[in-house]
Amino acid sequence: MIARAISACLLVCLPAAAAGAELLDAPARDFAAKVAGRRLGLLPVQYRGRVAILDTFARDQLDQMHGSSDVQGLPPAVACLELYFHAGRYADRPLLYVREKNMRAFVAKHLDAASAKAFAATRRIAPASLLDAEGWALLVRAGRARRADFDRSARVRSLRDALPQLADRKEFRVATDRLSVRYGSFLAAGALRVVPHGTQDWLALDEAYAASAARSQPAGDSVSDKWLALQGAWRARDAAAVNRLIGELDRELPAAAAASYPLPRYRTLERLYNRTRQATVVWVGFAAALVLMIVAAASGRRWAWLAGMGVFTAATLALAGAFVVRWLVSGWAWYLPPIMNQFEAVIGSAVLGAVVAIVLELAWRKSYFALAASLYATIALLSGLLFPEQMDPGVRAQHGILASPVMGAHVAVIIIGHALVGMTFFISLAYLAVAAVRGLGDEGAPPSSPASLTPAGALSPLGVIDRCNLIVAQLACWTVVVGTILGAYWGDFAWGRWWGWDPKETWALITCLVYVGMLHVRFITPVGRRGLATALICILGCAVMLFNWIVVNYVLAGKHSYA
Repeated sequence: MIARAISACLLVCLPAAAAGAELLDAPARDFAAKVAGRRLGLLPVQYRGRVAILDTFARDQLDQMHGSSDVQGLPPAVACLELYFHAGRYADRPLLYVREKNMRAFVAKHLDAASAKAFAATRRIAPASLLDAEGWALLVRAGRARRADFDRSARVRSLRDALPQLADRKEFRVATDRLSVRYGSFLAAGALRVVPHGTQDWLALDEAYAASAARSQPAGDSVSDKWLALQGAWRARDAAAVNRLIGELDRELPAAAAASYPLPRYRTLERLYNRTRQATVVWVGFAAALVLMIVAAASGRRWAWLAGMGVFTAATLALAGAFVVRWLVSGWAWYLPPIMNQFEAVIGSAVLGAVVAIVLELAWRKSYFALAASLYATIALLSGLLFPEQMDPGVRAQHGILASPVMGAHVAVIIIGHALVGMTFFISLAYLAVAAVRGLGDEGAPPSSPASLTPAGALSPLGVIDRCNLIVAQLACWTVVVGTILGAYWGDFAWGRWWGWDPKETWALITCLVYVGMLHVRFITPVGRRGLATALICILGCAVMLFNWIVVNYVLAGKHSYA
């Protein structure tokens, strides 16, 4: 599984590296190398309803448009502004990434020979193949394209006449939507909001350019004028003037944005958080801990347990630190952790589940808790890394009734329950694997109490796994039930009713019933089959939880579709 994930990472990243060599020419690379990229990336901008740093905006826009934030090794902010300010110049170059195989086959058939050759090497198409008169007019009005760019791009064959063929074909629906998003990122109309405007939305740079052109006034000392001067100096390839203006904006913008940015010193933390891909790279640490915990569980070697716990704890601390950084830069209240969208919920469940696993391991030292939590965290982090479009990692502002202490408590308890449910799934698989080798009914003496791993006699390996599974399953049952009750309480004052049979509510109730039922079924099952019954029902419970977390969120319509 890990090898397959690494291969998937390479498939995502390698095309970006191949395409980078054909995008920027030598003069552009020489100029970009002279720009103060780190300072530029720390400039505040307004993005997704909050004040972020330009590095955050740039990485997100490049990921959407180019398929990777790495463009020839340039700092993302430099690469993004180069493509933004010189959009017309790059209109005929392979820039918009096409990931889907069926879409690539369709596009290749409708390109001219030169474009098809570039597309085969880069998996990217030229924006000119999608640009229409309205798009060109938008770029010209914003000072980002010239007539010469239009004339040079005229040789690129348009795909606009071909794309309507896909409108009614289900297998292309997602691909065309993604291509539309990438094209929108290239146009970036109103996206780069850089001029503070009191408590209202910041002024976008293209809007400031249009307003300045209408006034025909020379540049002054305002933030707006300096951004416009930066755009002019960038287009003129005047690196000295660009760096001077970056320095002036770096001195003025943090103070102007102080009312809406948590603290200026968090800018460096936000940049570090971005460079670790929202801490998803920590999956490597959890994967290493997984290997060590498998050795510890199989051999009983104390050194393997100690090494595994050391790596597992270090990975947990790194992920928890990133979680705190996200909390700080989001500007959310202390009682509202960043666990409100799919990405945050999955990552939050990984870190909270890992903390619970550490407590359980310190109490019983049986390896299976950390083993299951390591595997769960590895898969959770890889899903955030490999599926950024389905699990958007962007930090957003939180408004309205969602900014509630009850909501924060409800989601926190629920995602701990999800992590524990995932852990029971993996422990159950371990039980079934050992049972297949050793046979059922070999669990050893029963324990002295239901919550203890210390039996009256000796437990077999199969019995140890069953006891670990029971402990985690009990915790999962309690947290899922309590989280669902908190959700009903929140729904009472948010929507005016405790329960409405919304798809999310319905499947949360089914998850509760599965785990409550498992605890009852266990007591009426013969002793030699209790572990098997527990494992099978826990696997069913995990399937129900995943249906609620994935299918309900992305497929079924309801009030919780955002969750």
